[in-house]
Amino acid sequence: MAVAVNKFVNSCQEIVDAKPQYQKGCSNKKMCDCIGMIKYGLKQNGLVLKTTGTNYTFRNQVENIRRITGITDLRIGDVVFKALDPGASNYRLPEKYKQGGSEYNGDLKDYNHIGVVKSVHPLQIIHMTGPTAKTDTAIGKWKYAAQMKARYIDYGAAAQTPSKPTTDVPATDSTTAQTIITATVEADNGKPVKLREKPSTRCKNYDELPVGTVVTVLVYKDDWCTVTYRNRKGWYMMTKFLSFG
Repeated sequence: MAVAVNKFVNSCQEIVDAKPQYQKGCSNKKMCDCIGMIKYGLKQNGLVLKTTGTNYTFRNQVENIRRITGITDLRIGDVVFKALDPGASNYRLPEKYKQGGSEYNGDLKDYNHIGVVKSVHPLQIIHMTGPTAKTDTAIGKWKYAAQMKARYIDYGAAAQTPSKPTTDVPATDSTTAQTIITATVEADNGKPVKLREKPSTRCKNYDELPVGTVVTVLVYKDDWCTVTYRNRKGWYMMTKFLSFG
């Protein structure tokens, strides 16, 4: 029987709390690798994940795969992947997944790292890396999200799209009870993101904010958010470059 998503996430968190040494091929609280954390989370709930690595898992043991463009693409309990294209530094796709290999399916990306979405608001992605477990609070280089197949995890209500921030303008008057929404600027390439005077990529009047900058969100839309940063009130930034927390 599939494990409830909250139990799976809590078991993976045990690895993070234990801070084991990174060791390829291991999946316990003393030594573990990235796929080992997933295997541990399932094993603690009576399930065995047979896998030869993250590339095998991406191609055979997940479903509902989607490209991560922003925090709204993520759900609690999702497994997320980093991926390298052919020719990239550290690209090491096993031969069996390449053309002519026994498991070639046309996809030549090297899915070289896996983690778990513990929380969406605020964002927390837990994963096992060198030298030990880590919690990410920004999307960074995570490129794909997916769900473990139904035979492994019962996502239930957590499989639904996470709630988005309100589209109302948050109050700045301390006499009101409305909550101010903030977001962190993020970009996969690590480069500054444009803050524009109008909600259009053709707008030539813009400023640039470094990744990690915190802005206040005035109005949330699917493509653009109206934000304020220092004295730049009512300017616009593309929603995909904002991580809500």
